[in-house]
Amino acid sequence: MIRFIGAVLLITGAAAWGLMSVLKLRSRVKNLGALISALSVMKSEICDRLTPMPELLKQLGNEATYPASLLFKNASDKMPSLGSRSFSAIWSQAVLNTPELLLTPQEALVLTELGMCLGRYDIGEQRSAIQYAQRRMDEYSRKAETDRERNSKVHAFLGVAAGLFAVVILL
Repeated sequence: MIRFIGAVLLITGAAAWGLMSVLKLRSRVKNLGALISALSVMKSEICDRLTPMPELLKQLGNEATYPASLLFKNASDKMPSLGSRSFSAIWSQAVLNTPELLLTPQEALVLTELGMCLGRYDIGEQRSAIQYAQRRMDEYSRKAETDRERNSKVHAFLGVAAGLFAVVILL
């Protein structure tokens, strides 16, 4: 009886591991969509309404979809140190300090490069930089969606199969 309970727990644990991997794939797609939406709001606020960056970061920190809102909150929280640090350094640190976004290094690099342009150049160049970041993030989002569709079943199956394999080995 104890062996049976152990086998069920082992299979259940491995299956849960596989399902958590599937949920992570779904979350990446959702997070990238939230970032793209926030970048769109950022572009209209900067280019059309001429919203100052500290105010914009607070606004997006409150209004953007989670976890994109965390990026803007992290940047907003560091804005008081703007005199001693550049905005690009503050933005880069906020990107690095927001692991909830589940960004790949290439995606983080796109956001970091965006931070180097924000507030530094005229409106047209900032618009171009934000549009470039949106296009790149949209590409990454489509790739993440394709990966999710292709790999979700594989991850779920491998979790269950790993549990069954471990049970066979141990019994």
